[in-house]
Amino acid sequence: MFNIVYIITRSDVLGGASIHLLELVKGMMSQGHQVHILVGGVGTFTEELKKNHINFSSLKHLKREVSLTHDVLGFWEIKKYLKQLNPDIVHCHSSKAGLLGRLAAKSLNLPVVFTAHGWAFTDGVSPKKQKIYATLERFMAKLSDHIITVSEYDRYHGFKYQVGTPELVQTIHNGVPDIKNLAIKKTNFRVKLIMVARFEDPKDQYFLIRALSKLPKHLNWQVDFLGDGPNLEKCQELAKNEELDSKIIFHGQSFKVKEFLNQADIFILISNYEGFPLTILEAMSASLPIISSDVGGVNESVSSENGYLIPKGNIDILVQSLTELIMNKNLRQQLGSNSRYLYETKFSFNTMLHKTLDVYTQVLSKRSLK
Repeated sequence: MFNIVYIITRSDVLGGASIHLLELVKGMMSQGHQVHILVGGVGTFTEELKKNHINFSSLKHLKREVSLTHDVLGFWEIKKYLKQLNPDIVHCHSSKAGLLGRLAAKSLNLPVVFTAHGWAFTDGVSPKKQKIYATLERFMAKLSDHIITVSEYDRYHGFKYQVGTPELVQTIHNGVPDIKNLAIKKTNFRVKLIMVARFEDPKDQYFLIRALSKLPKHLNWQVDFLGDGPNLEKCQELAKNEELDSKIIFHGQSFKVKEFLNQADIFILISNYEGFPLTILEAMSASLPIISSDVGGVNESVSSENGYLIPKGNIDILVQSLTELIMNKNLRQQLGSNSRYLYETKFSFNTMLHKTLDVYTQVLSKRSLK
């Protein structure tokens, strides 16, 4: 059994990286491994850790924003905890935790793995920032025993910027626990659409609302938006101005995502850039057809087999895809059934868990041979 320390930057939001980590940790604990999480600050994520009886330490100086003072102090803070916990392996998630965590682990000669949930130098980031972040990651790759990307898109995007080697960097697609509830009978008199995402970049709920305003008036639909964030207010204003108040419901942050997905008919994710979104996999497990922007690694889970890929910024194709799916119940069911099959065969949680465990075993085996 392994003694594992996980490190992640933010505790104030429950986003893709933190949900991924939460499920991964629960899986590791169920296998009998000892786990401790180091996380910046306190918030919704640490509340979830408490609820699930997961050991963690809140770090004062691990922050998302760049700050020389906090970053230096954050390094020493992480190093202090790693010395005390003396893990078999350190596994870092998110960019800042990946930087400081790997430096601290290497200073103590501890084996360290990094999961990139989308690179900081991904498409959509300014060329100047891309250059800075890619240079940093090239250096950090040399301090990593293994790097995991959550999509092939990210793996090859890293190689494009000379980050890591094919031997060092491996794709392990995100996997999510099964959320399908067979007991739920849908009795929707309207076709229920759903988008689950924070109202901040890179997501683009505003663009989706613009597309919804162009749908034929006779169509009977309703959309549930789950999530909060800085762009929520302007989206609410647009919905009001387009007189869609009765069809668009803003629920804010919700802890009932599974229930909403099980009641929905169509899942939508409109984004400007992505890594490999967990919410799409959750929707696939709930047997939903998918409409998503063709960005990042999305096309590794969505195709014409189970939904529609929308070219970035193409509102006409989005309107056409929405119209087709809203009007055609048989098509929704067929694509949804294909989504479920793909989830079961490629994106189950157990697949991800055991591939991650294999990485730990490989890293420790290599260490023992040195």
